[in-house]
Amino acid sequence: MQVSDSSPLHSPLPNELNPNLIQITLHPSCPSIQQVENNHLKELNMDNETGVTSNNTTRSGFSCFDTTISSSSSSSSSSSSSPRKRSVTCDAKIISGHKRPRKLIKMNQGFSSKDIATNMLIDNNSTLNALWQLPSMIQTFDTIPSHLKSYLLFQLLKRSSTNTLQFINSVIMPVLKHDFLSTLPVEISRRVTGCLDAFSLAKASCVSKSWKSIIDADSNSWKLLLIKDGYSFIDPVLNTTSTDYKWLYARHHTLKQNWIHGRATEVVFKGHDKFVVTCLQFDNEKIVSGADDSHVNIYYTDTGKKRMTLEGHEGGVWALQYVGNTLVTGSTDRRVRVWDMETGKCTHIFTGHTSTIRCLLLTKGSRPLIVTGSRDSTLRVWKLPDPKDVQGHYYGNGDNPYFIHSLVGHRQSVRAIANHDNIIVSGSYDNTVRSWDMNTGQMIHLMEGHTQKVYSVVIDSERNRCMSGSMDSSVRIWDLETGDCIKRLEGHTVLVGLLGLTNKYLVSAAADSILRVWSPDTGICNHALSGHGNSITCFQHDDQKVISGSEGGLKMWDIKTGKFIRDLITEVDCVWRVAFDGRRCVAAVQKKNETSFRILDFGVHNMYNSDN
Repeated sequence: MQVSDSSPLHSPLPNELNPNLIQITLHPSCPSIQQVENNHLKELNMDNETGVTSNNTTRSGFSCFDTTISSSSSSSSSSSSSPRKRSVTCDAKIISGHKRPRKLIKMNQGFSSKDIATNMLIDNNSTLNALWQLPSMIQTFDTIPSHLKSYLLFQLLKRSSTNTLQFINSVIMPVLKHDFLSTLPVEISRRVTGCLDAFSLAKASCVSKSWKSIIDADSNSWKLLLIKDGYSFIDPVLNTTSTDYKWLYARHHTLKQNWIHGRATEVVFKGHDKFVVTCLQFDNEKIVSGADDSHVNIYYTDTGKKRMTLEGHEGGVWALQYVGNTLVTGSTDRRVRVWDMETGKCTHIFTGHTSTIRCLLLTKGSRPLIVTGSRDSTLRVWKLPDPKDVQGHYYGNGDNPYFIHSLVGHRQSVRAIANHDNIIVSGSYDNTVRSWDMNTGQMIHLMEGHTQKVYSVVIDSERNRCMSGSMDSSVRIWDLETGDCIKRLEGHTVLVGLLGLTNKYLVSAAADSILRVWSPDTGICNHALSGHGNSITCFQHDDQKVISGSEGGLKMWDIKTGKFIRDLITEVDCVWRVAFDGRRCVAAVQKKNETSFRILDFGVHNMYNSDN
């Protein structure tokens, strides 16, 4: 009988058998079974009479089993290339006729105790019968499907001793520990890691120090992952740029998880008493808010402590925007004021509008400008002054050196304005949208189609389009080149008062308590965000999330899937305004007829060990 031993995972022999056993031969001069039994009984009687049990004495009755052991190193004949074999020869008649429960096997002479055991016990006939069946068992194992092989091995391992499992582990582990990545050229290994996502790269970097060094140094893969997942190259907490793209990715990812799971510190402070907060802007250093109490308040972002109050307007402040420390505000008193936020002084007062200034923006570029829209149906364009230029301070006396154009054409209140390059787009209560050349002050296109008041406009500079939301419950997309209406987006049932736009998403909010996410390319509505109980009062979005406020609280949504993520603020009467950046969310809320601010800072939890 031949037993193959070519596989390191072959079925182990019982512990009593030496693993080097190759051949067991039943000696031809073996006495009869009766003689074996008589010798055994005789020896037992002798032991009982003397009271001594000789474990090392070879009983003559069992010397009929001679064992011949051969190995690949014992003779030159065993040096062939074929795998080492085990053969067992025995007289089947003698084995089947023998009924003793145990038989002692004596090993051939010439082998040290380190190589073989001098005495082995074979438990009854079943062990030898199993040895006879090994070749067919192995042949069967080779032919069964892989999933059955796994099942069979599992059953064998479950029945194996600790020593056997340790032996198998010592054979398997070196094979599985082959480090293919470290042995490849750096260019090839980076090709491999470049095919993995961020999660897989992070797991792979934990395999070994060499893998970690390869993955950490693969800056190009991490840079591509930053772009793919919509992250910027600016640290979201420190607001600084970095070329350590893996570290940046870890920071962005940790911050994103903090937003999703609501891991934020909260600062609450009072402001503007019981008045409505009409406008809000903030950065890492300051929060600036305007309200219908005619005041502008400035707070420290970290603590919420009031830094200063800007007084001077004689009516509610309905619009504000700042760049650096230069703040521009517009009010129901028909005046535009420019402030130096370092000193808190008003350095310029612009007059000219004859009714409430309803909207205001600062343009970007080499020559920053102020554009204001008023209920007097006009827009005005002004140069943005430098508050530090003391000689240029102007308080409304005489000709205004900063005034450039008055854009005339609308017949009713100008409710919304947007700007890109030298183009201004305005929406009015006269149901029209108009585009203007900011340099000449001339109207470019009159875009008609809405049947009721226009409340919001945005410019899509990538596609040379603009969008408008109206009281007629529709959103329209206009071609800025021709002035034609390209699409009419339907779905809302009442006033669309708010619009937001990024390169990937157009979001509209309406008085029907629903926000809708549209594709700017196709105009298809991807998601309807339903969950608020009343009109949407404010919202902001980026390419990851939408944060919206209404009566009752502030909610966060996944803009990609349209799924509701969590409530950020609850149990308030109303959310007046909301603004967020990568790290913080600031909301002006009213509860029990008292206005307060809440700062949610998501850039604390786990952010200082995100590079580990």
